[in-house]
Amino acid sequence: NHSGDSDSTGAIAGGILGTLHGIAEVPAPWLNRLELCTAIERMALDIDAVASGRMTSREAWNAYPGY
Repeated sequence: NHSGDSDSTGAIAGGILGTLHGIAEVPAPWLNRLELCTAIERMALDIDAVASGRMTSREAWNAYPGY
């Protein structure tokens, strides 16, 4: 919490920590309150799959029609 853009700072820090530790380290009560949790997790897994070569960018593109 600071006088600047705290929500953006929190989002960046959360993204870094999530990448390092994974969803297993997020407390269950937080996940239970998260809107679209399943969709967010699916997208994160797909991003990882593309980055690691387990999914092609074309497969990822086709998985999200209309976006």
